[in-house]
Formats: sequence, structure tokens, C-alpha cells
Amino acid sequence: MNVERAQDLIGTPVFDKDGNRVGRVGNVYVDDDTNQPEWVTVRVGLLGMKETFVPLDGAKAEENRLELGVDRERVRNAPQIDAENGHLSDTEGHDLYRYYGLERSVQADEDDLT
Repeated sequence: MNVERAQDLIGTPVFDKDGNRVGRVGNVYVDDDTNQPEWVTVRVGLLGMKETFVPLDGAKAEENRLELGVDRERVRNAPQIDAENGHLSDTEGHDLYRYYGLERSVQADEDDLT
């Protein structure tokens, strides 16, 4: 998914892998190295005041909806992260990758070693 298309997702209804409504896309976060969309925040809760990071890995953008590759409970129980200045720290990124059981990109791992 390109960055322009990903930005169009802001405000889009989000559904989990089982078709359950989760919330709406709040923001899109792009990988620093690849400049590709990697995460979205999903506004969840009664008034949509809480935003939770969810990976775009395994997600599908359909007409006027984003279908995630994870279930609603996984999103609701995700670590709470307040990305300052629209950027995740290395620690926050590692925590999210671990929580969602995802592999970090090879480039990101090599950068951590330098």
C-alpha cells in the first residue's frame, strides 16, 4: 500500500479478521527506512478517545473499510503507546512487534546494531 492510499484511510471504519467492528483509523505511521505505511492507530472505546496501534501487515483495505489481520480483543489489549511527534521510539516499536507476533524488517534490525 502506498503512502497516499494509506493516508486516505484516516477516518475509515475498521473491522477485525472476524468481521467485528473495532473503531476508526486515527493516524497512519510510516516506516522510517522504507517510507511504507506500517501501522495505523485505531480509535476504540465508547467515544473513540483511546487510540491503539495496529499493524497493517495482514490488513486489507476494502471500499470504505479496513479489515485487520488480528481480532478485536488483540487490538483492545494492545500496549498503550503515546507516540510523541508522530514517531514511535525503538522500544515502542519492539514492544508492538513482539505483542503482535511480527518480525521486524531486516533493515530495522541492522540499524539497531549500528
